This record gives sequence, structure tokens and C-alpha cells, in this order.
Amino acid sequence: MNPLRSWARRLPQLRRDAAYLLLAWPLHLLAYCLVVPLVCLGVGTVVIWVGLLVLVLALLVASGFAGLARRAAGAVEGATTPVPGHYLRAAEDAGWLRRMLTPLKDPQRWMDVLWAVVSFPVSLVVWALTVAWLAIAVGGPLAPIAEVILELSLPEERMNLAELLGLRPALLWMILLDLTVALIFAATAPAVLRALASALSGLTRLMLSWRGEVGRLETSRAAAQRAEADTRRRLERDIHDGPQQRLVRLGMDLARAKRQASRDPRAAEAILTEAIDQTKETLSELRNLSRGIAPPVLVDRGLAAALEESAARSCVPVTVSVAVPRLAEHVEQAAYFVASETLANVNKHSGASTAELGAVVDGPLLRLWVTDNGVGGASLDKGHGLAGLAQRLQGVDGRLAISSPPGGPTTIQAVIPCES
Repeated sequence: MNPLRSWARRLPQLRRDAAYLLLAWPLHLLAYCLVVPLVCLGVGTVVIWVGLLVLVLALLVASGFAGLARRAAGAVEGATTPVPGHYLRAAEDAGWLRRMLTPLKDPQRWMDVLWAVVSFPVSLVVWALTVAWLAIAVGGPLAPIAEVILELSLPEERMNLAELLGLRPALLWMILLDLTVALIFAATAPAVLRALASALSGLTRLMLSWRGEVGRLETSRAAAQRAEADTRRRLERDIHDGPQQRLVRLGMDLARAKRQASRDPRAAEAILTEAIDQTKETLSELRNLSRGIAPPVLVDRGLAAALEESAARSCVPVTVSVAVPRLAEHVEQAAYFVASETLANVNKHSGASTAELGAVVDGPLLRLWVTDNGVGGASLDKGHGLAGLAQRLQGVDGRLAISSPPGGPTTIQAVIPCES
């Protein structure tokens, strides 16, 4: 790849990194200057109880700055949502005093205070390196002008590196040296600033989101368990209402045919013919149920083929635009479930004449959407069926977004992380 084109491709991330790093130290300086004095004042006056209120104020201020740092860390990584945080909440029936003092029992808020202290010197070093690197990269091309001005104004009194090394002509060598250094710093600026931004955002994630990550994992695990239980109950109900009833009837028909075989062969033959039809219908229902778990085409040929097959079964014509590679098993199963259930809703409730099914891998995310020209009104409210899809996606750290104004069109989009 052309080096200039490669550098230009990294320019948007370079701008985000530079803005993040240049604003980091002022933010951390302000946090340090507010939080540390408040904590010291609170600790010093805790014996007269007013210190507890000061400590609560210090914790809230630290958490406010921590929230800004989380959003900044998420933005520099290109995330649509901030780095998660997780704080203790007072019980709903707690009194005002207990609610007010709840922050004192929250380990994450104390970690926010520690972050305000630790991140101050770290952000100072990172900020100084960023300013120096950008100053040399941006101001380096102007250095030859300064060299010429100094050479003309102080021809005898100045001593530069080229003269110390005995290089002649010294002015030309210094101009070449200045331009070379500026070029090196400019070429390496994207990588250096990316490393500095990753280090600072990594410290933010380490200190400010550890409880948030625990809470997210607990929520995801609970959502996965609920989705699994709901799927199991639905499968049990469908088997009971469908194949199981047909098999019971099949057994009764076969017993009746056995009794009729010697007395009335023609009646027995008619019963057996009906039993064969029952067998075919039972097999068809079992295949349909298996598609809701993991259809063979999904296992054998991947998500793209499975989505095309699901669209082909739709009564509403579906335009398919899917270009995804093989993904992790849990990602493919979740995406297939969302697509098949959404298309089922399109067929049952939308009143649409056309629909579109699409999927694409966007960086670390799989984006899948279903759009129809139906009557609209789809909702995530409980009882609408789509709430179960959102719950299932929570189990794989995904999310569901719906746009369905009255009169349509309706767009349902699922976003699933596809990096394990």
C-alpha cells in the first residue's frame, strides 16, 4: 500500500487520539485539584460528622470526572457507548440519610478517587509526550526558516550540531537534519499517539470499569439463562401441542388399522394411508422446530446460507443482502434466531408486501437488519415478542434497536459482538 495513502487512512484515528490526549491532562488536573482537597478535608473533619458529608461530596465529584473519562475512553476507541460503570444504589425503601451515605459504601466510588490521584501523573507524562511529538511533527518543517534567520543574524556566535560534527556547509546540513526529524516524527505520530491513547484508556478501563464489567457479565449471564429457559419452555410447548399429539394419534390409528386388517382390509389401508400422511406432517413439524434451535444449513454452511434459506421460506418476498464470513457458533445462532423470528413476525403481523434482510461485519460487530413496508407499530414492550429477542441478544452482549413509526416502515437491527 502507498505510504501516503496508509497515513491518510489513519488520519481520523490520529485526530481522535490527539484530541483525547491533549484534553486528558487538563481534565485530570482539575479532578486532582478538586477531589484530593475534598478528601483531605473530609478525613480531617470526620470526627465532627460534617466530614462524612464532605467525603460524600468528594466521591460524587470523583465519579462525575470518572464518567467524563469513561465517555472519552469509549469515544477514542470509536465505540458508540461509553465504557461501562457500575455504582451501588440505595434500596427504594431506604431513608434519606441512608441514601445520602450510600456512596461511602461503594468500592467503585473509592476507586474513582484513587483514579483521580493515579491518573494525574500518568496523564501529565502522556500529555507532555503528545505535545512534544506533535510540536516536532507539525513545527519541524518550519525549523529551516529559523535556521536561516539565526544564521543571518548571528553568523559568528551560534554553534549548531552540524558545526560540532564538522559538517560543511553547516546550514544545509542543519536544514536536512530538521526536515528528516520532522518527517520521522510525522510518520510515526499515528502509531505513537495510538499507543499513548491505548495506555491511558486502558488505565481508565482498568480502574473505572471493573465493577461495570462484572455487572455486565452478570447481566449477560442472567439474560442468557432467561433466554435459554424461555426457549426450552417454548420448545416443550410446541412439541406437546404438535408432534406429540400427532404421534399419539398415529399410535391410535395404527392400533385401529391392526384391528381392521383381518375384517376390513380396505378400511385398514385407508387408515394406514392417513397414518403415512400424519408421519409426514410430524416430520415437517419436527424440522420446523429444529430450525429454531440450530438448523443443519447453519452448522454446515454458515450464517449467510441459513439466512438465505430463512428468507426463502417467507411468504412475504424478501430481498437478501448478506456478505459475512463464518463466525463464532454463538454469534451465528443468535443472529439466525433474530432473523428467523423477525421474519416470522413480518409474515404474521406486519401486513407488508416486501421486506429486506441484510447482514454485514463492521469491524468487531455483526450488524443484522430486517426492514419491511408494513403498518409499523412494532415495540420492545413486554408481550410484543421482540422483548424476547432483545433478551436473547443480551446473553451474547448484543443489542436490538427498533424503528417502527405508525404506518411504517419498520426496521429492526441487531448488533452482536463477533470477537470472542
